[in-house]
Amino acid sequence: MMLRTIKSVLVVVTLAFFMQSCSDRLDLQPEDSRLTADAAFENPEAYKQFLAKIYAGISLSGQEGPAGAPDLQGLDEGFSNYLRLYWKMQQLTTDEAIIAWNDGTIQDLHGQIWTSGNEFIRTMYSRLLYQVALTNEFLRQTTDSKLSDRGVEASLRSEIQVYRAEARFMRALTYWHAMDLFANPPFVTENDPIGAFLPPQIQRADLFDFVESELLDILDDMAAPRSNEYGRADRAAAWMLLAKLYLNAEVYTGTSRNADVITYTNNIINAGYTIPSNPYFHLFLADNDSNG
Repeated sequence: MMLRTIKSVLVVVTLAFFMQSCSDRLDLQPEDSRLTADAAFENPEAYKQFLAKIYAGISLSGQEGPAGAPDLQGLDEGFSNYLRLYWKMQQLTTDEAIIAWNDGTIQDLHGQIWTSGNEFIRTMYSRLLYQVALTNEFLRQTTDSKLSDRGVEASLRSEIQVYRAEARFMRALTYWHAMDLFANPPFVTENDPIGAFLPPQIQRADLFDFVESELLDILDDMAAPRSNEYGRADRAAAWMLLAKLYLNAEVYTGTSRNADVITYTNNIINAGYTIPSNPYFHLFLADNDSNG
């Protein structure tokens, strides 16, 4: 009887030990080393750094510039640059440019015999959507409620409002490229959920309306013409994009908007922008913001 009692006590003690052990093991802290949004934005400079990444998405292929840590997989990183791809789509499909290389399916652009499997077109498509995704996340992370939760000071909040306007300009630019190249691309904004889902396609005329409304809405929040930092968009950039949008409005919507083209190009001219007498190639120099 005594032996049976001792065994029962040992069983109870053992079970208690394991239950306590299991309970402790369930009370865990994440050890994921990936950076979370809340941790990233503890640094006030992170907001401008994120905006810089959105701008960099136009000219850099990844986290290390010309090679290393690419944003996209599946194509040689040198070919996956946004502007390089956009130039190929716009020029190699016409008689304006010719390319001697024979990489992959690049010659199909010349012959206008591309298919949905063309890796250059596919990567351009992915690059556009990646750029939109970056901007959407920036806008999600800079709402008034997010900034209040983080205790962001008023002076920085006013700067962030300008950053948000510039981010929306960059998204409008990307959606204009998508509308021009692909007509009816998938449409996602900061109001859509994060994660894997199939976004709906938007009709070209509806996307035209979205891009136009975004640009008109941000004008007052953009820096005045010729007053922003080098490389950042100002109000004149938004005017220029509106002019380009209206220039092809008849193709996009069926309705000509040529009068609006004149209005917004005149806005740019009247803001002090002129065609310089310097040689044309000076536009490609590092001081092209001032050499005219």
